Amino acid sequence: MSELSHRPAEITPAEARLVVQALADHGGNISATARTLGVTRSKLKRRLRKADAWGISAHGEVLATAARRLEDRPHVRRYLLTSAQSNTGIHAGFWANLRALADHYGAEIMVARIRYNHSEAQVAQEKVNRAAETDLWYAPEVEPYLADERVEICPGLIWAGDMNIIPTAVNPLSGLDSFTGTASCVFPHPQIAMKSIATAPGTDAKFNYTTGAATLKHYIKRKAGLKAEFHHAFGALLVEVTPKGVWFARQINATDQGEIYDLDLRVEGGEVTTGHRLEVFTPGDIHGVKLDKEVLATVWGKGGLVDTLRPRHQVLNDVLNFGPRSHHNTFFDLVAALYDKVDTVEGEIQETAEILNGLTRRWAQTYVVKSNHDEHLDRWIETADFRRDPINAGFFLTAAAAKVAAIKRNDTGFDLAAWAFERAGLDPAIRFLSRHERLEIAGVRHDQHGDLGPNGARGTATNIARTGEKANIGHSHSAAIYQGCYQAGLFASLDMGYNRGPSSWSHSAILTYGNGKRAIVTLRAGQWRA
Repeated sequence: MSELSHRPAEITPAEARLVVQALADHGGNISATARTLGVTRSKLKRRLRKADAWGISAHGEVLATAARRLEDRPHVRRYLLTSAQSNTGIHAGFWANLRALADHYGAEIMVARIRYNHSEAQVAQEKVNRAAETDLWYAPEVEPYLADERVEICPGLIWAGDMNIIPTAVNPLSGLDSFTGTASCVFPHPQIAMKSIATAPGTDAKFNYTTGAATLKHYIKRKAGLKAEFHHAFGALLVEVTPKGVWFARQINATDQGEIYDLDLRVEGGEVTTGHRLEVFTPGDIHGVKLDKEVLATVWGKGGLVDTLRPRHQVLNDVLNFGPRSHHNTFFDLVAALYDKVDTVEGEIQETAEILNGLTRRWAQTYVVKSNHDEHLDRWIETADFRRDPINAGFFLTAAAAKVAAIKRNDTGFDLAAWAFERAGLDPAIRFLSRHERLEIAGVRHDQHGDLGPNGARGTATNIARTGEKANIGHSHSAAIYQGCYQAGLFASLDMGYNRGPSSWSHSAILTYGNGKRAIVTLRAGQWRA
């Protein structure tokens, strides 16, 4: 039982911080926190109200305390943020490679210590006549790099080095959406996770990240511990800050042997080599005619991301926007389409084909994942009345005839969107995937858009991760990492007309390396890195 269980409600500020920290460790769960501290729910709530009065918490949601701010510099600053678990040795191979990467970039390594109760592991050790761990200790290698404090890396990005999230937490970012207000935040934790958080209109989406760890896997051999061991990542978050204060972050995720890929770099045996090609590039949803022009130039323009990383494969989601006759359209949407001169379905497909042709590269195979917006064309053919839409009647009847002909010849693989794009002059090298086709590259599934979840549910990164296979998806327009599932954002306009109110959308893409490890990059101010 905790020593706080016998304290009166008038607790000290230091004790209040312990209560608030315990609540954060349990993801805001009052009942679980009360059980851990050995107090009743009502007593815990009184202590939280007291802490709230001191500005330490607010109705169970932890407030960010004042952070030390890193000084601005006239050049790019880089930081490698990671964690070290208590009573656990360093991963020597990964640590050597991380330090080599830091030297290559001139980056500062920052390590936060996180505590894990190994008491049951100690019992197991004693049973095999091994010495029990009696003292709390951390790998001595991380001592010069410790940063167990709250740090403002730059305006809009906080390092919560003082946060101790239990290493066995299934979802380490749970309950932390409003932590640090609108500023993005990095939390030390052995699992690599990322969450986009909706912010008010006119404000960039907020991101919460975890880091991975520099220490070995060391967990109690029970359900929670074994699950945590499975998702334990040898990793770090690389943060880059430009002299203007624009920041970029991407995951450094090593293999079990400690090998690191970052962009075109490979680090193995403490040696950095360059010129390595990216295996798969998965941009945010395209949406054809709505593709953001600045994003287009930054990614596919001369010297942009694609020309720099030279991916062997590109996987595109939602290539068709289907604005002129979407079943979501209201009467006034149709009026707007008429006056914007984008009233014809065939015209949008023609323009989209020209855009897609500009995204291809002779040295990269491009795939199109079957997506819900592409299927809007099928729905239109099945449900619309061409007699009430003279401007589209000709194309409607031609497309319907092609669909009927495919059914007549028993062509179960007929793809109406692929047919329409081919007719519009799309590069024949672009390959369209069916809903049931498997595309696995570097041990990762690339064939799911993300709109369809298990057993008829709506797709999310969380429920697709439960299928047990690593997957890259799109659809939600909000970047995310949840265990084995990575979700890209949106490459079209962040204002699509139908997204009103707070939004978590961002111009984010997934990078998949040859060893199967992945990272998410987010474009800011016409750049994809510092």
